[in-house]
Amino acid sequence: MNQHVLDIHTHHEDGKPGEAIICKMPHDFVPTPGYWYSVGIHPWEVLNIHGKELLDLHSLAQHHQVVAIGETGFDRIRPLSQFTQTLLFGNHSNIADEVGKPLIIHMVKAADLLLAEKKKLNPQVPWVIHGFRGKPQEAEQLLNAGLYLSFGEHYNVDTLRATPLDRLFLETDEATCGIGFIYDKVAADLGMEVERLKEVVKKNIDCIFFNGDSRMFGQKQ
Repeated sequence: MNQHVLDIHTHHEDGKPGEAIICKMPHDFVPTPGYWYSVGIHPWEVLNIHGKELLDLHSLAQHHQVVAIGETGFDRIRPLSQFTQTLLFGNHSNIADEVGKPLIIHMVKAADLLLAEKKKLNPQVPWVIHGFRGKPQEAEQLLNAGLYLSFGEHYNVDTLRATPLDRLFLETDEATCGIGFIYDKVAADLGMEVERLKEVVKKNIDCIFFNGDSRMFGQKQ
């Protein structure tokens, strides 16, 4: 079982071993002993992918240091093909189900697309939306569909407070602040002790990323 992870999504590999899940593209994946990773093809890269990248993803997904697949997802801000994003997302979802590891999702103004894919694909592993900044109404839709939310440096405080603690993760992504700062900020906004918050998130991480226990996935909490 994991003993350290508190940050479920970062692109920095300069922290202590085991304290974060580091996101890599397949061609950048060179694992360092003691570190945990997610591997996937970011939706911004849909124009640059090729067959070998997808084959490598399928192979690397089975690596023992890879504990999640992604990030992948949908982004309506960028001028990207929705058709290609959907194909790529479905590929990632299938791989995640095959290896039994959660899916890390990038979502920008695309909750409707994501919910449609959730219904169509009927995933067998948890889906986690990273860096969520949406309003409570959007969060409610996603939570009711069984998804988990991860909050980073910027978030809607009302949404944070409306998120059940057993659906909550924290991350740094590409933030300049450390994960400790984010825990302090979130704990203050939730009105709870930092150590208690760490215990809550640690339990979620152990369950979703390290025990493979998705029995509650898809059920309204």
